Amino acid sequence: MNCPVCKELMLILEYQEIELDYCPHCEGVWLDEGELEAMVGFTEKIDLSDFKGSNKSKRNCPRCRQKMVKGLFPETQIEVDVCRRDGGIWLDNGEIQDIARYLCSPDTKNEICQFLSELFSDTSERKEN
Repeated sequence: MNCPVCKELMLILEYQEIELDYCPHCEGVWLDEGELEAMVGFTEKIDLSDFKGSNKSKRNCPRCRQKMVKGLFPETQIEVDVCRRDGGIWLDNGEIQDIARYLCSPDTKNEICQFLSELFSDTSERKEN
């Protein structure tokens, strides 16, 4: 699957049996429908169907190639891109950490943030070499 931002091939990473599509170039993350909830330990679906500030995005969904919509993630100032057709969500560099800080219990938040910081610090080091 190609990144909706830089069009480069994304890598599939696994976090506790959840597959994240990660772009090593722009460090964005694509989560299929339900993966964000599974990642943060929610049993109920996060409703992204009518989020604040919803506008057409410049980006196409990496799955169905249709235009996504962009808007503010519920109860935050974090702007995300969502595919209304497939329910997936695109998170630019750093947004997944911001959402984890907002949604997660301290233990889950620390685990997710540690996983992501290790991932992102590894890619920063690779880019410098």
